Amino acid sequence: MPYSVPDGFFDQLENRVMSEIQQETKPKKGRIVKMTFGALTAAAAAVALFFVVHKSLPENVTTDESFSLVELAYNDLSSEDQEYLLQVYEEDLFINEENNNEEE
Repeated sequence: MPYSVPDGFFDQLENRVMSEIQQETKPKKGRIVKMTFGALTAAAAAVALFFVVHKSLPENVTTDESFSLVELAYNDLSSEDQEYLLQVYEEDLFINEENNNEEE
């Protein structure tokens, strides 16, 4: 054999590898603090976004009023845009699947 290893090399190999792995996987305090701060910031942003969106939504809008608003917006579109929307609506798999299920 052209290679040689020190005596007891393989006996201690597992212990050395495990000690290096443990040193690498120990989370540092700064990392934990950053992760916790990031999670809390994200949660606070989500709550704030909920309240902003909730306040901007109209209250007590009935289905008829909602449909009339959509109809007004649709009528404001150009004829090309209206045709495009109708084409997309007709080709939509999910809408057509629901309609097909109702017909059966």
